[in-house]
Amino acid sequence: MKILLQKVKFILLISILIGNSILQTGCGFKDIDKRLFVLAIGIDQAESEENHFKVTLKLALPSGSLKESKGAMYTYLTKESTKVADAIRSLKNQVDKEFDFGHLKTIVIGKRLLDDDITEITDIFLRRRDFQRISWVSVGKPTAEKVLKTEPKSEMPASVSLFNFFSETGVESPYIVTTHLFDLRRKMVEGGVDPVLPIIKVDKKSTKLIVDHSIILNDKKSLELNSNQTLLYNMLRNKLKKMELLINKEDHECMISIDSLNSKYKILSSDNQNPILKMNVELIGIIEESDQHINGKNLNRLGKHASKEIEKAIEALLKRLQEQKVDPLGLGLRYKATRLHHKNLVSEWEQEVYPNMKLDVSVKVGIKSTGVIE
Repeated sequence: MKILLQKVKFILLISILIGNSILQTGCGFKDIDKRLFVLAIGIDQAESEENHFKVTLKLALPSGSLKESKGAMYTYLTKESTKVADAIRSLKNQVDKEFDFGHLKTIVIGKRLLDDDITEITDIFLRRRDFQRISWVSVGKPTAEKVLKTEPKSEMPASVSLFNFFSETGVESPYIVTTHLFDLRRKMVEGGVDPVLPIIKVDKKSTKLIVDHSIILNDKKSLELNSNQTLLYNMLRNKLKKMELLINKEDHECMISIDSLNSKYKILSSDNQNPILKMNVELIGIIEESDQHINGKNLNRLGKHASKEIEKAIEALLKRLQEQKVDPLGLGLRYKATRLHHKNLVSEWEQEVYPNMKLDVSVKVGIKSTGVIE
């Protein structure tokens, strides 16, 4: 009896194995040599009237050895269509391999597209699971296509210079704004804060990429910030680890290297007075360069002069943001979070509180030393 049961079990096991082998359809995973890695994507306004978008893909070409590569090895594909997804689908007809978006980290939007709502542009990147939500979003000037096709001499094989601008593992600059895809989407749908995107410019010779400006997106308008205003924005958002400040005092000019900075603010309001934005900024650093000899006894006086200059610059920036009715610092979110909620809270902030809010900015600059010079 036991022998019979063992034979039955053995026959059932063999039958199951044979059935699995017959029904198995094969592996759906494509080998690495059957894939093309998309490193960056650019979206511009289409040149033809019947299409809406012009999509550009930056693809990494396969190479046997990085040491044998003489320069950056990339190829570019461009297609116009009414939808971004349709353009990508059409570009597949031009290659013999499958697109792999797992390494795509940079999304560049042409500046002309900012005149309209960019919700439709970002929709595909949020819906498809093969796009990373941590991708960096930026603005290309004059076009996203020119930004992608610009290959600086410092760009190495299997490395994209755009990654080093925003990854914080390459260049460290106080003029660079970093915005992830998930953060852009959150600020687009959240009331009380406006998203800010970095602007990537191409020089006249199309050999260099410059990232020192930014642009604030709003439902009604967009506002571009120059390099100094972008630096101040990063400072107020506590996004900087270090920065440099140029201070002019009569015929004396010096550079202060800031290695410790902190900014905080609160919104004060009362029944009979206009609300007040009270902002405190504290900066600590050392003298990095000076065109004159600096005595250690004069550091406090120089620090007070620097504090006044920075106060004026911050107040000018905040007044401009207030006049243009944009809020990249998220003051509206702070106001909503610290007030009892009611149905008119958002309209109250936008129409009454923010336009009439007074500014009270206090900056304290502490200079520790004159450097290593005695």
